[in-house]
Amino acid sequence: MAKKSMLLTLAAIMVITLLAACSSNTNNGGQGSGASSSPTGSAEATQSPAPSEDSNAEAIRNGTHKFDPPVTITTVKATDGTFKFKNGENLENNVHTKWALEELGIQLKNLWESPGDQFATKVRLMLTSKETLPDVLMTEDMALINELIQSGHYRDITDDFEKYASDGMKELYSSHPLMWSQVTHEGKKMALPNFAHAGNDNAVMWVRQDWLDELGLQAPTTFEELETVMQAFLDKKPGGTNNLIPLGLSLGSGGNNPNPFAGWLGESTWVFGPYGTIPYQWLEKEGKLVHGSTLPEMKDGLARLNDWYNKGYISQEAGLHDENKLAELIGQGRVGIVVAPYWLPNWPIPDLKKNVEGADMLPYPLPTLNGKSAARDTTFLRGGLLVKEDFDHVDALFLYLNRIFGRVSQEPGGEFENGWAKDYDYTILADGSVSVAEEDIQGGKVGVAKYVLIDLKNPFKNLEMLANISRGEEPKTSAEKRAAMSNPSTLKAAEIVDDGWKNGYAIAQQFTGAPTPAMQSKSGILVKLEGDTFISMIYGKKPIDDFDNFVKEWKSIGGEDITKEANEWYQKTK
Repeated sequence: MAKKSMLLTLAAIMVITLLAACSSNTNNGGQGSGASSSPTGSAEATQSPAPSEDSNAEAIRNGTHKFDPPVTITTVKATDGTFKFKNGENLENNVHTKWALEELGIQLKNLWESPGDQFATKVRLMLTSKETLPDVLMTEDMALINELIQSGHYRDITDDFEKYASDGMKELYSSHPLMWSQVTHEGKKMALPNFAHAGNDNAVMWVRQDWLDELGLQAPTTFEELETVMQAFLDKKPGGTNNLIPLGLSLGSGGNNPNPFAGWLGESTWVFGPYGTIPYQWLEKEGKLVHGSTLPEMKDGLARLNDWYNKGYISQEAGLHDENKLAELIGQGRVGIVVAPYWLPNWPIPDLKKNVEGADMLPYPLPTLNGKSAARDTTFLRGGLLVKEDFDHVDALFLYLNRIFGRVSQEPGGEFENGWAKDYDYTILADGSVSVAEEDIQGGKVGVAKYVLIDLKNPFKNLEMLANISRGEEPKTSAEKRAAMSNPSTLKAAEIVDDGWKNGYAIAQQFTGAPTPAMQSKSGILVKLEGDTFISMIYGKKPIDDFDNFVKEWKSIGGEDITKEANEWYQKTK
């Protein structure tokens, strides 16, 4: 009897074991385990945790794994005029793709490349025609990201990130509450966030120093002083300048979402900020989101700009000037003051110095009104990298990401300590020093960062590093030493931006999610209404007192729906 009982027990154990094996075969979840994957899908290969899988995951997190045979990651690329190649290379075959294959066993394959303004259309055509989509897709277009997420073709990477991302990546991506906000959908991480340098287009006041010196004036610190300086420029025409423009504005700024006050060159949100609003931006008031363009404080800023327009402080054609036209006017030496990013010494100030002997523009903090200054804080969020739902080598993608993250961490002695590739974006001189100067790199300098799947960066590091160097901090790392060679005006302007963060004058956009349904359908007509109304008020074609009627119309044609959806998102994020 005991023998029969033992046999029954053994049989039961065998059945349970077989059922467990079958169950593990049907729950692979599309995670992929790279070189350790079994082509037959055996239970031994897919059970979790398996020793070989754990070993690979650790090597992937450390960036030490190499796939053999190589695996392929397909993508598509939005290009522009800054893409350059050398040594007969192209986007498919270059110094970076060779590095990925040789170091990681990863073949990077571009299905196609397209000019940036055609990229979204081409991706949408792939969706509608049911073409094979790329394994990974990087885009800053939030509307496109939302469509791709809704299509179901791209995956939640929450578990992938937790399993494969290096400690350094996890630390960076958890360092700020907004990091994942643009790409989180219903609580799921639907893309790896992409970042720009924070504060890249934040407001700095640049003034023609040679004009100040000629007229014996100091740079303005208040709105009242600003008006005095602009009037002096207009009356005395320093340098004998004809058709002088005291204050350069780009009220005709272009882009996908035209905003006359927030061009990356010649912005004017700083005119509205001290009154208590930022146009075209979602702000928090009493625990709820409100649209800055609809707040009554807008009237004060519009009245101020209308007054400056009537006095000739801004160009009569400012409503037609986009950023590129304004840059041209600065280069011609016609603009006295402009509010623009910290990087203005890179362009267009060199054009100004070339065209006008003795000319220069120097950076100063924004002027205050009643002791206050405020302007928009340009967002560092720039879309993200989506991963295809059925992609079998997410482990390979994270191996790649963990390795190129070395460019972010700037580890001393690391492979990317000096740049992406020797003799491409940096070189080593005969004395052993590192140079990133165009003239030192044989065959010319090219931006290898353009070739990567995603240009990972710590969004807050660059401005902080430049600001600290401006304050006199001794550069230690190779990145800091390169930064110390920047134009002193660039360093000073970065310090001004950093001070703006510390002093709270940089006002951040409070809605950072994917476009809501009402935003997708109504934003176009609302943005046009805002632009037409505000420019008409500045030009004096429409009275400022019509603002209340504008707000009513804005709400009735979709603004109320957008506000409701924005607040629903905002409450969820809390």
